[in-house]
Amino acid sequence: MAGFQALEAAGLSIVALLNRRFAERDGGAGLAAMLANTSQLKTMALNNGQLIQQPSISVFCYRVSVDHETRPGWSAVANRDGVPRIPLRLHLLIGAFAASVEEELLWLGLTAQILEGESILTGPLLLPVTLPAGGTVNPWRSGDMIQVVTDDLAVDSMSEAFQSLNTDYRLQLPYVVRVICIDGAPERVGGPVATVAARADRMPA
Repeated sequence: MAGFQALEAAGLSIVALLNRRFAERDGGAGLAAMLANTSQLKTMALNNGQLIQQPSISVFCYRVSVDHETRPGWSAVANRDGVPRIPLRLHLLIGAFAASVEEELLWLGLTAQILEGESILTGPLLLPVTLPAGGTVNPWRSGDMIQVVTDDLAVDSMSEAFQSLNTDYRLQLPYVVRVICIDGAPERVGGPVATVAARADRMPA
């Protein structure tokens, strides 16, 4: 189980893992991974203004879905302890941005090698998040883990995704992060109700 900040923390944890391993491989040749939104992807694709350092690996979350395989089990647990839970999946597109297609393929291969070799993140690999008002919060519980595995995404679906971004199609590696189970507040259990009845013959006149 995890707190509601776990979606953000999962993305940050994956990026942190990639950056640590990049730095260990010949200094990473300046390679850096980052969580990217749609505006940043457009900037990286245009290579205008150099807001994004190149070479870069973009980690773009294009979808969050419910994990239907584990939801019935978690629903059964919630029925016993009164704590609702929703198991979620993060769907990622991981792309490379560099000066040449050869370099982009090189860095995509390195990224795939890292994620295949360390597909399970748990313990200290799961990071806390920084709060907007300052400080940090750790949404993870003891024993929490996530798995990063390749996803199946049709070419048509990927092309549609880039059309919605209003930018040219770029080679991407699709991944899915499973399972991020967010726990809710415990349901309130009502106390016993006492019913008081008054006999009619004892009612005041």
